[in-house]
Amino acid sequence: MSPSHRPARGRTVAVALSLVLGLCGCAVPRAERTERPPPAPVEPTQENLRDGTAPAGPQGPRPAWSTPVGRLDQEVGESGPLIILPDQRELRAVDRATGQDRWRHPFTTGYRYVIAGGSIVAGGEDGVVEVLDTATGATRWRAAGSQDVVVDRQGVYARECTGDGDAATCAIVGRDVQSGRRLWKIPTDRFARVSDVSLGARRPYAAAPGRYVVVRLSAAGRPATYAPVAPTTGRTGAGRLPNRAWYGFLAGDLLVSTDNDPPEGDRRCTVSVTSVDAATGGRGWSGAVYSGRRENGECAKRLADQRSGQTLIGSGTRLVAVTADERPQLVDLRTGGTVWRGSAAGVPVDGDDRSVLVRGTADAGELALLDLATGVPRWTAPDPGLAGTSASWRSTVTEGLVAVSGAEDDRPQVLVYDVPTGRQLGRYPGWLAGAGRDWVAVSRSGAGGLAVELHTF
Repeated sequence: MSPSHRPARGRTVAVALSLVLGLCGCAVPRAERTERPPPAPVEPTQENLRDGTAPAGPQGPRPAWSTPVGRLDQEVGESGPLIILPDQRELRAVDRATGQDRWRHPFTTGYRYVIAGGSIVAGGEDGVVEVLDTATGATRWRAAGSQDVVVDRQGVYARECTGDGDAATCAIVGRDVQSGRRLWKIPTDRFARVSDVSLGARRPYAAAPGRYVVVRLSAAGRPATYAPVAPTTGRTGAGRLPNRAWYGFLAGDLLVSTDNDPPEGDRRCTVSVTSVDAATGGRGWSGAVYSGRRENGECAKRLADQRSGQTLIGSGTRLVAVTADERPQLVDLRTGGTVWRGSAAGVPVDGDDRSVLVRGTADAGELALLDLATGVPRWTAPDPGLAGTSASWRSTVTEGLVAVSGAEDDRPQVLVYDVPTGRQLGRYPGWLAGAGRDWVAVSRSGAGGLAVELHTF
């Protein structure tokens, strides 16, 4: 299974919500130096930090509980009173208040999971999709032979093939997420897939269903195109856009594609945007936004940090990007009009439907939290000293908390801020494993192995 977008020129892929194999979430990242390390020494990892060497002591509330885990390769999630722990080859649900196991579900292979309301959809390396009841862990349904699985709160979409190679017969299939009932089937070639990009969505949570899902269609001898498909009937809208190797997604009733590679000779970090009406094919706004820069001056290209769990920041038809003079902005994709421009330079790295987290550059500098609707700063915070280039870097913005993590002198730290005030609520040694409105999960290594701690605020 592989991502639905393949950026050009060796771009490292970051998956938003698909169950794409090979995606690594918040898990067991390596603590790295801020500067590029020399090639010879082995970098510290959670495994080789288990010699008892402890980072600086924690600041903030003590953990509500701690539970051992084997390995974390994905974000910790939340569903009602349960915290969902993706632990090696089993999925665990623990009581949020006590940390006690409520259920465990084993898998025979590696897997990726998505929380879709009262269900959890897990896709295995063996091509089996299994949908579990979130409250009990019981299997609701399963299907074999699924590739490039994508989930929203309404459906599960995948490519299913019989045969191998050029002789394979394939189709894109949509199923009801609750019952597994097949809703539609579109014959395709073996390269077609559903786009896993959703504006404003964050893994491991499924995106809200829209009027359409976006399918990347391809045929021998023809360029690949994005097409809108109704999620319950499989009927296609008239809108079509060329696949430009970056993102194809829906913004309200618009089918949108982007090319995040600036044109040759362009030094403004241009991201080209094209849109059409998904239903009618009527021409929409086309133009440019910008992606901001890293500390070394290179274009970030992405419009959200690749380790934030998001691909695009925004809501509805409004997309967060950067202006030509390198300030954050909110753009209405219906008209191309700028809803607001930030008062200071900065690069958006994370956000939700209320707030936008901005950093001085894409990977360094002070933090600022802006109101998504107006662009007005809620607060600013000093540079946390955690390099965005580090494999340990993570960020999450929720209704109540902002959490960031990264390596400081080769030792991972998690910083937690209050959304309304910007007050630092905690600083903990470890890796950011997940966050909610009033909790943060931190993974830590010690003499006893790897454990997840839950801190509540």
